[in-house]
Amino acid sequence: MEATAALESGERVTLHDLRMLIGAEVAAHTATGRIDGTLLSCTTRSAWIVVGDVDHVVALPHLHRIHRR
Repeated sequence: MEATAALESGERVTLHDLRMLIGAEVAAHTATGRIDGTLLSCTTRSAWIVVGDVDHVVALPHLHRIHRR
């Protein structure tokens, strides 16, 4: 089963969901738009996604959905 996390049903993206995607190319849907990049790391509070040379640290409450590209 492909790892996908979503808030659409009222659920939150969990640390477990994110850990399954570390190192993968992901599409992250955030409060400010979509980020396509590599999920490098995560904590209980945020996800670190790199797009080229640009780092994006997204607070988990702002991460609506994330899935493997």
